[in-house]
Amino acid sequence: MTSQPPVLLIFDLSAVMTGKTREWQELSQYGDCFLPSVVLEEIQSLAKSAPEPALEQTAREFLRFYPTSGWQLTTVSASHPSLQSASGADLSKKARQSLAVAEGSYGLALEHPGELVVLIANSQTLLQSIYRVGTPNLCGLSLAALRQWGRSGEQPPAIAQQLQLMQSVPKPLGATPSQSKPTISAQPKLAMTGPASAVVAPKSMRPSAASQILSSVMVVVGLAIAGLIAWSIIQPKAFKQFWQQTGLPALPGDSTPPKPKLPPK
Repeated sequence: MTSQPPVLLIFDLSAVMTGKTREWQELSQYGDCFLPSVVLEEIQSLAKSAPEPALEQTAREFLRFYPTSGWQLTTVSASHPSLQSASGADLSKKARQSLAVAEGSYGLALEHPGELVVLIANSQTLLQSIYRVGTPNLCGLSLAALRQWGRSGEQPPAIAQQLQLMQSVPKPLGATPSQSKPTISAQPKLAMTGPASAVVAPKSMRPSAASQILSSVMVVVGLAIAGLIAWSIIQPKAFKQFWQQTGLPALPGDSTPPKPKLPPK
């Protein structure tokens, strides 16, 4: 029998701020609990100053619960076309937070491909955006549905359906639940023999014998030309005499005609 993938819960601000310590403790029974950094920052802000005293009290209670709760802070984030707002639209603070939570949930799903990531939120708009992503190991659930799961002991349909989908999708070879980076196509590797620094190229990349000979000739010619140039600079008179004796055309700038060869006596 195939075991079900582990469940990771990631919480939106709305799901956290409607609970109390006992309820937060009970949430851990469904899976590992994660809190996006943007949510923790907002709770810390509400604990200092909130529009309502009850909201400020809840924020402070959660900050007392959090350090020893076993909940994990996540800063991972990944963008997706379906999560982006309309081009040029100005997002409110709440909309920016919702976008950050959605991208954090998507990033967590990419980071844990072998586990089911469930966003717990009370906003239907946020939950719907998660389903638009279409990632097999990512879904959303309201806090009320999560609590109902605890009371009835039966998995919510959204959870059961997503787990079944994950099991039906073939896993890539070599994939592990902890991989967080997208697969990058590897460049063709050269065969390695002996020490790591010794690389043997494929036959198609090896130079032919003719090209090797031509390269050697070009090197020799280049060295000869460089030597003549150096000689003409260091000993110009001796070089001029040598050049005139070769019978070759006069060098540029040399108006002295070559000495005619005398006939033998």
